Amino acid sequence: MAQAGARDPIPLSAWQATVSGNATLDLSVVACAKTQALRLDFDFKGGKGFAVARRAWARPMPSDYAVRLRLRGTGPVNDLEIKLLDPTGRNVWRHVAKDQRPPARWKRWTIESTEIEFAWGPSSGSAITQLGFIEIAIVAGEGGRGSLWIADLEIEDLTQGLAPTAIASSARPGSGAEAALAGSGWRPEPDDRRPWIVVDSARPRRIGGLIIDWLDGAPPQGFRIGASNTGKRWKVVRSAAQAGGARAYVYLPDLKSRFLRLDLSGPCTGAILRIQPFEFSRSIDAFWYAVANGEERGWHPRWLHREQSEWTPIGRSNGTECALMNSDGMVEVAEGSFSLEPMLRIGGKLFTWADFEPCPALEERWVPVPSILWETAQWRLTVSGHAAEDGEVRVSYRLDNKSERVLHAALIVVVRPFQVTPPWQSFREVGGVSRIHELEWDEEMLRVNRRLAVRPDAGARFGAMPFDEGFIVSRLSSGALPAAGSARDEFGFATGAFEFHLELQPAESRHRILRARADEVAPAGVPAFDWKSRMRTDQWSGSGWAVEAIEAALTATAHVLITRSGPALQPGPRRYTRSWIRDGAMMSAALLRMGHAREVLEFIRWYAPHQREDGFVPCCVDRDGPDWLVEHDSHGQLLALIADYYRFTGDRRFLEEALPCIDKAVQCIEGLLESDGLLPISVSHEGYLAQPVHSYWDDFWALRGLTDAADLARILGTRADELARRSSALAARLSAGLFASVAATRAAHSLDFIPGSAEWADFDPTATANALYLLDVPRGLDRAAVERTFELYLADWRSKRSGEGTWSNYTPYEIRIIGALVRLGRRDAALELLRFFLSDRRPRAWNQWPEIAWRDRKAPAHIGDLPHTWISAEYVLAVRSLFAYEREADRALMLAAGLAPDWIEGDGVRVRSMPTLYGELSYSLRRIDERTVRFDLASGVDCRIILKPPLAAPLREVRVDGAEVPFDGDSVALPSTPAEVLCIAY
Repeated sequence: MAQAGARDPIPLSAWQATVSGNATLDLSVVACAKTQALRLDFDFKGGKGFAVARRAWARPMPSDYAVRLRLRGTGPVNDLEIKLLDPTGRNVWRHVAKDQRPPARWKRWTIESTEIEFAWGPSSGSAITQLGFIEIAIVAGEGGRGSLWIADLEIEDLTQGLAPTAIASSARPGSGAEAALAGSGWRPEPDDRRPWIVVDSARPRRIGGLIIDWLDGAPPQGFRIGASNTGKRWKVVRSAAQAGGARAYVYLPDLKSRFLRLDLSGPCTGAILRIQPFEFSRSIDAFWYAVANGEERGWHPRWLHREQSEWTPIGRSNGTECALMNSDGMVEVAEGSFSLEPMLRIGGKLFTWADFEPCPALEERWVPVPSILWETAQWRLTVSGHAAEDGEVRVSYRLDNKSERVLHAALIVVVRPFQVTPPWQSFREVGGVSRIHELEWDEEMLRVNRRLAVRPDAGARFGAMPFDEGFIVSRLSSGALPAAGSARDEFGFATGAFEFHLELQPAESRHRILRARADEVAPAGVPAFDWKSRMRTDQWSGSGWAVEAIEAALTATAHVLITRSGPALQPGPRRYTRSWIRDGAMMSAALLRMGHAREVLEFIRWYAPHQREDGFVPCCVDRDGPDWLVEHDSHGQLLALIADYYRFTGDRRFLEEALPCIDKAVQCIEGLLESDGLLPISVSHEGYLAQPVHSYWDDFWALRGLTDAADLARILGTRADELARRSSALAARLSAGLFASVAATRAAHSLDFIPGSAEWADFDPTATANALYLLDVPRGLDRAAVERTFELYLADWRSKRSGEGTWSNYTPYEIRIIGALVRLGRRDAALELLRFFLSDRRPRAWNQWPEIAWRDRKAPAHIGDLPHTWISAEYVLAVRSLFAYEREADRALMLAAGLAPDWIEGDGVRVRSMPTLYGELSYSLRRIDERTVRFDLASGVDCRIILKPPLAAPLREVRVDGAEVPFDGDSVALPSTPAEVLCIAY
């Protein structure tokens, strides 16, 4: 496709079929009139999903193109998608035609590049430049069966063929209008009081914008851009009352024009013009990518260079929203707001994030008060963020002089119209740009868009400027602060900067603080939010790397609290500011086990009233109300959550209050169960969105919920006898159907592992791990198949980590497999995984994980949210299982089953008043010598106690309170509490 108008027909050979679930797709080449067609015969077998024809087709892609084809066919109404993939196959652009019934007669179809959007992949929104594959996808609407014929499929280059020309109002010799497009630039005559230049593209073309490089400076009187297809009648498409800087970026979305005219309101020394293609302004984010690409690195946030940055929350445990800090020290003070970005000017040089490899940290290594360190041999800047008790966000900047000379510095904090989270994380208005239309400074306080206020320490200067006057960083780098203290910008990209002039003696430090809040009146003396008083920091302790594992669990618990919105538990600070019951059930489980029962009660009381009258529990609730997407795990999750809360608190009053909710959820499950005893198909697993399936995840949650409902009903006595009987009978019916279906699916597909669903027979070890958390190792599951599931997972995981296997990303949900391995007696494998996940925190010092972890950590790829606090909760539950976990089948506490041998060196491991289903657990465990460990158990729990100490060799002898007792392999059942135990190995 070297020249405009060139057509690139795509051959009909070598197409390959891919389908989901039970669907089928047969591909063939058939004759039709004077040509041939690709025939797609599809059958969704009564289900949903997709059928895809794919062909490798390596070609460079022009900036403007069209996909053309003819089609006809028969069959029901479905969606038709045309997809373009790059050579990696991971980045996808697509056009979706919804609700298409194949036409009986041939129909021509043209899809221009403007209609083909980026869909997914690690490049996150860039235009396709190299084609690797093309796909034709039929996505089930009505589903059914049918036939689709595709002929004359081709890609046409639509880029401009003729070079544009230009005329101008005047020009100096050798600097005519044509030089504006290719050369040293157009220079109008000095006496031309209102110069203009017109660019003629010969035919109407799609224009994304214009980059103007001003010769010897921008015209302060501003400019206008006009567009016309005739050259006679002009429409003003952009107007700037003032201009500044060396370059102007003109945003012209959705413009198709032959002529562009630049009118200047006063004399000008001239300009170079570069007309930009459609992609330049496909979106406002695309526009800003182009801007950052044309300017110095560090002048704009990292994500504008299509690089991932990592972020973490700043806030309270009882707030409604939190601020964010990213790994470059940029702080977004409220959800979707502007940001504050640090810079330093020292010795005539402006330092930005691009000059450092920033070093993140947390206060005391676990408190969610994050900081970022920039450091040279002469000085160190620390940016930290915390919240006050009333929610005010405080950003502190500390500069340390490490040299033996006086340090003169200007601390600069830029007020940016950008959020911390990038566009590829966008949800509603969150992610990407955040327009600033108005900045107002009154010498004490800055008001942003009349909504948020920022109050600096005394001594601050402030300057602001609109977008058309240039980039504030350019001025700052030259030592100048904008003269104006306020700015109004119709485009929405005003910027400002605080500046503090600091003089530091050798070894001296200086602090400056910015305080941000929604209201303007800041009460004096409000203390910082005290996380240490809200957290149980002494529940676990240990030696060696146990310290790191425990600190990460404390941070993870705090992150669950910090990301909630009032009573609503939310699994993230930005992308996932919604409340799913599945996330909330697991986050509540972690909170209960870390001593935060009040927050769990608040969540249940907030979520449960959204249950429908028929008992159906919504999968998700947010500011818009319930989401009624069919996800059948939700009903069991609410039941299990209520039971978990009751068992940890004994709150009988709440249990009686919750009885109607429990009864309705049981009725709902009863009405849903199919004749085979399973719940209906649903999409509770994200991977099942294309084709809802019978997900065993749903059934395991329902089984847990029904069992819990029966237990709770028995506790309530005669008034709930019928509910107890009905719940028990339903649990038995579901259990029989579930385990029979798992066995039948394994047999039908010759599987040696536990599948995730009946239809797909898919390998999903994280779902199986969840089943073990809910039900330990159920009798109905083949133990060998359970073991094999995790053997296969570990083999694949080790292959990828060693470099033998290929991978691009993984999900840290896999953390829950640690607890499954502990329950299976696989201590070494559990600790191997734990070490890996600790090493792969993002970043390590902030004790957090995203939902999706990419191998290339800088790839501009969707990561879900950071931290993802469902994963934080899974980490807490996994670490807890190392110290103790409940085995409800025989009412036992399994102690020390996952502890690492080096954790019990020195002072060893200590557990203090750890909440369990059977009371508060306290014990200590330490190594006496190479073969002996001492275990001391306090009273406080009422259940069986089984100890599994971390010894290098099998047990030889166990003494309890001085007397020998029998033991079983590597474990011993303790006859009573308290107890003093010596375990001696061979």
